[in-house]
Amino acid sequence: MYFYENNLTKDITIALAHEVKNPVSLIKANIELLELEDALNGYQKNVKIIKNELNKISEIVSDFILFCNPHYDTDSNINIFHLIKEHIEKFNVYNHITFSLNCFENIDSIKTMGGYSKISIVLSNIYKNCVEAIKSNNGFIQTNIYIKNNDIIIDVIDNGEGINDDIYEKIYEPFFTNKDSGSGLGIPICKNIMKSLNGDFTIFNNNDIGCTTRIIFKKL
Repeated sequence: MYFYENNLTKDITIALAHEVKNPVSLIKANIELLELEDALNGYQKNVKIIKNELNKISEIVSDFILFCNPHYDTDSNINIFHLIKEHIEKFNVYNHITFSLNCFENIDSIKTMGGYSKISIVLSNIYKNCVEAIKSNNGFIQTNIYIKNNDIIIDVIDNGEGINDDIYEKIYEPFFTNKDSGSGLGIPICKNIMKSLNGDFTIFNNNDIGCTTRIIFKKL
């Protein structure tokens, strides 16, 4: 899903986003300097609010730049199994969620095209969304990996709250979000990245509870 009609519009948008990000970074750096010099005593609550809002702006701008330019870091051969294990270990810090990994093929040595950073962004978004969707004390996130028609298929299944029918058609739209914070670009970024890799990214509700996020890679 791309909403830019030509490269000039995209380049101008990315340049403008960078111009916004630079002063935000400068403001944050100066606030941190003032904190080190104890020049903001008595205003800690205000400083915290300012830093939180600046972080939100920075995150939105970073997501926006990535959404506009998904075609980077594409020339590496990635062992997807090892990368998934790495992300599960990173997110497996919640006492109320059980993680599991099932491989239905001998894929330990199978590689796919796509840079480490790019695929990491997709996996991080997936597991972050799954964690945020789980409200119960007996949550689970199950990752299944299998091969079909020379494709590597990864299903990440959770028992979270699922997607309401009234917003399901909007989840791939840029800037749409039903969360209190966030840019609304996480899912569109994942969709764009997988498209740039000639793969696919879809989310659908399970029959009983929760969602499945499916990503498909081409096997080398």
